Amino acid sequence: MSSTLIDLLLCGLAYVLISYFLGVWTKSRRESSCNSDDSEGGEFDHQPPVLDLPPGISWPEEELVDSETYQ
Repeated sequence: MSSTLIDLLLCGLAYVLISYFLGVWTKSRRESSCNSDDSEGGEFDHQPPVLDLPPGISWPEEELVDSETYQ
């Protein structure tokens, strides 16, 4: 066997092993993330964020976006 053929076989073996271990690793991470309840997703909160605004500045009461006016 030539050294080039041996190199190709070893590279192919390494590719297969790395692909297998990455597949097993991502599958275990996907299963653990599906089971965890970290309150992501669900309902969207429409309240503005709480900011420490300077004196005299306040949030507008209601602001319409262009897409909301044409519905």
